[in-house]
Amino acid sequence: MRLFKTIAFALLACTSLAAFGAGKYAYLYETTNEILRIQRSAMKMSPADASSIAVRVCKTLEMLRKDENFVKDINNLARASGEYSAYQRQLADDLVFFLDSFAVEETQALLKAGLAPHAISQIMGVSGALRGALRERTNVDQLTGNIEKLRSEVCAAATTMSKAQDDEKSREQRWKTVRRWGLGLSGVSMIAADALGAGLTVGASTASFTIGGAAVGAAVAQ
Repeated sequence: MRLFKTIAFALLACTSLAAFGAGKYAYLYETTNEILRIQRSAMKMSPADASSIAVRVCKTLEMLRKDENFVKDINNLARASGEYSAYQRQLADDLVFFLDSFAVEETQALLKAGLAPHAISQIMGVSGALRGALRERTNVDQLTGNIEKLRSEVCAAATTMSKAQDDEKSREQRWKTVRRWGLGLSGVSMIAADALGAGLTVGASTASFTIGGAAVGAAVAQ
C-alpha cells in the first residue's frame, strides 16, 4: 500500500514537469504507454488486435536494435553499476529505503522521459516486485540477448497471431503474451529513461538498470 501511495505522491508532485513523447527514445515510450494502457482495458484481444499490437512492438524493438544511442547508454550504465553495488543491496534489503530513496526519484525520471502516469504506476509495481534482483549485477551481453529474444518473438507473432483461433482459451493466452511483452517493454523503458540522466543520481540510475534488465529477463523466461 505504501508503494502505491509513494507513487501517487510523486506523480502529483511532478506532473507539471512532464513532456510526454520528449527525448531520444520517444518511440519506445509511446509504445510502452500504449501496451500498458491496453493491459488495463477490457478488450477481448482478438487475433487481429493481438497482431496489430505485435506489429507495433516489433517495429519499436527494431528501431531500438538500430539505435546506437541505446548501445552506448547501456554500456555506460553497466560500467557505473559496479560502483554502487552496496547501495543496490541496501535497496534490496530495506523496503523503506527503497520506497523513500528510489521509488520517488525513479517515478520522476520516468515522467520526465515521457511515460504516462498509468504506465509509471505499472512499471513501479514491477520494480517493487523485482527489487531482489538488485543483489546481482546486470550482464550487458545477457541483457542485449534477452532484448533480441523478445524482439524475435514479437516479430514472429506479428504474422502468426492473425491466424490464431478466437476461442476463450486462445484469448486468455493472448492476454498473457501481451502482458509479458508489456513487462519486457517496461524494463527496457526504465533503462532508457535512466540513461537520459533526467535528474537522477547515478546510484538510482544503475539500480533501475538492474531492475529493468531483470524485467526483460523475466519476460523472455516465462
